[in-house]
Amino acid sequence: MTTYNNETSLTFPMFSGVPQGSILGPLLYTIYTADIPQSDKTILSTFVDDTAITTTHSDPTLASANLQGHLRNIENWPRKWRQKINGNKSSHITFTLRRGHCLPPPPKCISTRQSYSKQRRLHTSRLHFDKRLTWKDHVKTKRKQLDLKTREIY
Repeated sequence: MTTYNNETSLTFPMFSGVPQGSILGPLLYTIYTADIPQSDKTILSTFVDDTAITTTHSDPTLASANLQGHLRNIENWPRKWRQKINGNKSSHITFTLRRGHCLPPPPKCISTRQSYSKQRRLHTSRLHFDKRLTWKDHVKTKRKQLDLKTREIY
């Protein structure tokens, strides 16, 4: 139950989770996710409900295989903690400066083949990455946001 400005919410049973804005939230999140499987061939980055697994290799097929290996290691973690991975929000992007067709087989995540994406926005950094790392989409998005803010001022 929560009270704010003399208004009180209804009481609901809470089965899991941490109230948003809780002082203990960051600590509990760190404890909760401390046992996510790691890999020496990939980098796992998490921020709130967003997770990115990255790897580098000169051979895109081996890079994809490294990702697949890490995804296989992670597969049991969500089940253990009664979590679900949203396959519709999951995507795979290969960053390359090579011209032409350079698409390794996309990894499968919890029995769902990941779709290819030409660009990806990471919540952790608020950056928009495109497959050639040109920053074009990021700059375009930021300019639009700046133009909207400028119009609001005038």
